[in-house]
Amino acid sequence: MAENATMTVSDTDVAIEIVGMNKWYGDFHVLKDISLNIRTGEFVSIMGKSGCGKSTLLYILSTMDTDYEGDLFLNGEKLTGKTQEELAFLRNEHIGFVFQFHYLLPEFSVIDNVMLPARKLGRKSPEEIREDAMNKLR
Repeated sequence: MAENATMTVSDTDVAIEIVGMNKWYGDFHVLKDISLNIRTGEFVSIMGKSGCGKSTLLYILSTMDTDYEGDLFLNGEKLTGKTQEELAFLRNEHIGFVFQFHYLLPEFSVIDNVMLPARKLGRKSPEEIREDAMNKLR
């Protein structure tokens, strides 16, 4: 690298990117031209008073709300405009979240609830899934 070169964040360091995000509920403009980058491994807090758009932003980031203007990227891949089926696959593969009011399936144990997404993916053995779930719970 040249001595006078500027160091920049590579595209691969950005896990989530929002560009020019706008969201309305009727005439109410909730999110106004939001742009943001969240790097891989970074912890981010979203704070604000009740009704300021925190939950709306999180629903968009989780791909569960697709009714917005702007662009959403995950690991450099544009998610805006993808079908619900494509988004469901990406959520299952790359996005994890716990809702403020989470609902565990009462007919399953805690460990079984944690193991459910990995079981659905079917990419690991039951033993690997259980070990991963136990590590997450620890």
